[in-house]
Amino acid sequence: MAGSDRSYPEQHLDVMAVGSAFDALFRRPTGVAEWPPTQVVYLRDYVSKLDCRTAVIERHYVDRDFIHDVAVLYARSLRGYPNYCQRLHLFRSEFDEIRWRQLVVSARAPEERARAEAELNDAYLGFIVVKPLPGVPVGRTVLRTWGPKNAVGHDREFPAIRPYQVHLGPFRLGVEGLAFQQQDSGVSACATTALWSALHRVAHVEGLATRTPAEITEAASRYVLADGRALPSEGLSIDQVCEAIRGADLSPLLLWPVDRDQDIGQITGYLQSGFPVVLGLKGINADTGADGHAVCVTGLKLAPLRPQTDASLHCIDGATRVRSLFIHDDRLGPYAVADIHPWTEADTGKTRTAIWIKWPDNDKTEADHCLLTAIIVPVPIKLRLTVGRLRELALAIAENVGAQFPEAGGHAVFHCRFERSSDYRQRALGFGLTDEAVFDISCRSVLSRYIGLIEVSSKEGVPLLDVLLDSTETDPNPAILNWVKRSGLPASARGWLDKISEVLGGHLFW
Repeated sequence: MAGSDRSYPEQHLDVMAVGSAFDALFRRPTGVAEWPPTQVVYLRDYVSKLDCRTAVIERHYVDRDFIHDVAVLYARSLRGYPNYCQRLHLFRSEFDEIRWRQLVVSARAPEERARAEAELNDAYLGFIVVKPLPGVPVGRTVLRTWGPKNAVGHDREFPAIRPYQVHLGPFRLGVEGLAFQQQDSGVSACATTALWSALHRVAHVEGLATRTPAEITEAASRYVLADGRALPSEGLSIDQVCEAIRGADLSPLLLWPVDRDQDIGQITGYLQSGFPVVLGLKGINADTGADGHAVCVTGLKLAPLRPQTDASLHCIDGATRVRSLFIHDDRLGPYAVADIHPWTEADTGKTRTAIWIKWPDNDKTEADHCLLTAIIVPVPIKLRLTVGRLRELALAIAENVGAQFPEAGGHAVFHCRFERSSDYRQRALGFGLTDEAVFDISCRSVLSRYIGLIEVSSKEGVPLLDVLLDSTETDPNPAILNWVKRSGLPASARGWLDKISEVLGGHLFW
């Protein structure tokens, strides 16, 4: 507008080698003695392992999470905090300012823009938001996950990530991951940050608004204020975490640890359902003290099934494949490695579940050794059936299958999780069912939006049987909706399935 005295900053997109970009953005602030933060060291190491070579720095970026933090807290501080951040875009391909200019200028032609966008998307590893806060610069960060296999051939699964879309110049780029950020004690602490990561996935899937850290802290402190005020945050209690989940229009599922195997089974079931899990932890090493901590579980490291050691059983829990968890730990970084193992208390002799958080795929740094104190899962409000109840029923069904049918190889393997019924209907088209069964599952079966799913297979992974349950119920037995015969179950099982479906209910699809 002519005559306007308002001024706006000029945007810059600087292209440089990734090491130079980290040096340029993460400079020691005045008055900060220890530098760089562990999170910056971790991120630099992580992107190096992803073979990152080039960075594009977006010099003026308005981040929704940070600008809300500014509005509720930092704008009222004596120090003048900017309301914008910088954003670091990371690529595994090499290009310079000249090549970047060529890509942008050639994008005037639609076919050239599509070609350049495809080239950049193939190399895009994600982004790191750099906040103008001394000592806590790592803001909303979304990076690609580790690859599907580790160095010794173990599988990696990340069922609780989601797609993110960004705009860089004229290009639209995408990355799949889960948002991470460094803890900012002004508006969030570790529990807020872990829950913020978890809600990024669940809110996205459920079509809900993604809450900022400040909104989570304010919702958590609406009724319970242990420290007298919501902001600045001194951390959240378990009750406050549950209240924040309810404030996000979801239901908090709170589970208390039992033992290593059952805890892994619960965590695995919810994670493979696409629900990130928040773990409450308590330090047990002399150097960590007794302070509480919280992390968000994002993935699993899987190895071959552990053998059944109980000679009286004919089934194996599929969760025995889990060797480690991948977590977002705000003290360290995204997708950090956490081993789970039993821990015996010296004074009581009680066996507890311990979490050993390490530098990912490397022994150069051990971050912490903790006891598991709580498992918290944000789930859709109408999802009332629990993984624990699914597992009780699955054990009985798998034991029966393993004992009766040689096709199970002596031990039937069971997995428990939730799945959207629309996704299951599509997958069922490839199960090799009869035409009538395919039509019935697709068009005649009434299923809850999320179904409880028990999958029974052989030790070799051949599918034998699926059991579908109504997730809006709390008791699994009357909730059984369907029994679905899979390819590995022999024809001789028809009579057994007819009888068991009569006793437990549910329609049989053969």
